[in-house]
Amino acid sequence: MGSTFKRRVGEATQIVNVERSSRNGALAARFYINGSVYLPALDAVIGEPLIEDPDEPSCHVRLRPNDADPDARREYDVTLDTDADSLGAEIASDVTALLDMLDGLTTPQAAVAHLAGRRLAQYERVFGWYLSQNELDLASRFVKSLHAEFGGERRWAIFAGRLDDVARRVRGDISCREWVG
Repeated sequence: MGSTFKRRVGEATQIVNVERSSRNGALAARFYINGSVYLPALDAVIGEPLIEDPDEPSCHVRLRPNDADPDARREYDVTLDTDADSLGAEIASDVTALLDMLDGLTTPQAAVAHLAGRRLAQYERVFGWYLSQNELDLASRFVKSLHAEFGGERRWAIFAGRLDDVARRVRGDISCREWVG
């Protein structure tokens, strides 16, 4: 557990969460800063129930400061020797970069553009969004990129089945398998 902060930006819910490590002790502690965005439209497009008050794990886009700034840390450690002022300044900088990135992901279009590059992260929602917006070229490219990466694996049949389920739900006239041969 940790502290959680939420704000609404348009239709998006942004969440910043401070997650304590389970391995903390009396002399040292580790924590993570998580930033997330939930967009109801991405659940609606595939027929999932909408979440009124999402928590961080139920968000579509999930990030840490190092996703926004490669120089930022993935985790933060506090010991008896930690310089509190230095760590505080570093965290402030990292959270600012994270919030700036979250602010750029407050529309379904922006979130889908981000998620499309993360392969399997929310792939059903990405595909469903492209189909719902009649962006068939993007849908086809996305499926082909997934197939190029995962088509040789046994689990591809599961992914393709889920994509076909989304296609039937959203359009009814397309099968992702048409695009990958």
